[in-house]
Amino acid sequence: MLPEIWTMPGTGWQLKGYGLMMTVGFLSGVYLAMRRALRVKCDPDMVLNCSLIALIGGVVGSRVFYVVHYWDEQFAQRADLLFALIDITRGGLEFIGGLLTATILIVLYVWKKGCSVRVYVDILAVSTMWSLGVARTGCFLNGCCFGGVCIDPQGHRASALAVEFPFGSPAAVRQWENRQITLPAELIVDGFKPSTTSSLGHSFPLPREVLSMSDEKRDRPRLEYENARRTLEQAKQMGADANEIKALADDVDSSKQRLESHRLGSALGALDLARAYPSREDPARSSTVGELRELAAEYPARWVHPTQLYSSAAAILLSVFLGRVFHRRKRHGVIFGLMLLLYPVMRFIIESIRADNPLDSFGLTVSQAIAVGMFVVGCVYLFVLYRYFPLRSPRAVPYVPDVEPA
Repeated sequence: MLPEIWTMPGTGWQLKGYGLMMTVGFLSGVYLAMRRALRVKCDPDMVLNCSLIALIGGVVGSRVFYVVHYWDEQFAQRADLLFALIDITRGGLEFIGGLLTATILIVLYVWKKGCSVRVYVDILAVSTMWSLGVARTGCFLNGCCFGGVCIDPQGHRASALAVEFPFGSPAAVRQWENRQITLPAELIVDGFKPSTTSSLGHSFPLPREVLSMSDEKRDRPRLEYENARRTLEQAKQMGADANEIKALADDVDSSKQRLESHRLGSALGALDLARAYPSREDPARSSTVGELRELAAEYPARWVHPTQLYSSAAAILLSVFLGRVFHRRKRHGVIFGLMLLLYPVMRFIIESIRADNPLDSFGLTVSQAIAVGMFVVGCVYLFVLYRYFPLRSPRAVPYVPDVEPA
């Protein structure tokens, strides 16, 4: 698990593992799709345009699907609702929602351009599975989309593939909520509501973000507020004019608001509650952040299935299979149909191993329910394709690049 790959010195800006792998997956998928288009004499610019549509529509569709799915649990009581709706830095995307949205938009775009829908969805289907496979490694780095507990009756790891996520990871939080693990009092916060939770007054594990936060990032807003107050007091003592006093007072108010927002948004108030406990090394003083970090390291999650990596491997294998069939196919549109058949099967099986989604759709997870629907649609699509459509699309004409004038 590596949510942050790199932090830019002096700025605090962090390169997120989840976002990095999404970007790598998207760019590599576009590159492979454009190469595939050239090999079958299709327009690579059309593929690029479809990819950009898929990027925008896919992200929006994935986020909307996630927000609707987890509205009551994560969004209904958020004070910073607007920011929460658009914040995808920690994940919060449902691939199936993005796939459905992107597919609809791409079909409409290609059809409006007068090109062969069947040919282009075949090209893009192979890269879609490739991009998904790469992006799922970002889920592993982020710790989301985790699997169920994988231990034997003695509490030992039951599979060589099982992984152990650290304290504060989504898997550890869920296991604590399900009473599968216990935590010491110092690592449990009670009576504080950060903006990242939706339950006022409920207990929750100390957020991992506040433990991993650097001293500079944690203390910067407080130091700015204290400096602004000192500057204002010095100006008053030196008899500064009213306009300068007012400007400095406004600066104090602004820095105070930033401090309060920082404490609420980053759950620093929760860290203050944790530090109020007596130190285990010296009960005469309060706990330090370093001591809390060392204590947290002793309480990881239980071993779980790395379903993120299962998903990644399955999607890449499916992409390779579709790519092999693509160059041997005789009927346009069959690759897209195979994706509609095989991806839901893969997703249904992996969902049965995952432990982060509730069984809230007729005894299935919402992704499993949609996967069943996709499989049925795939069956109908292939039946119609083979029964009523010709082998080759009438709109599938060779792409001829524009010749630039000499």
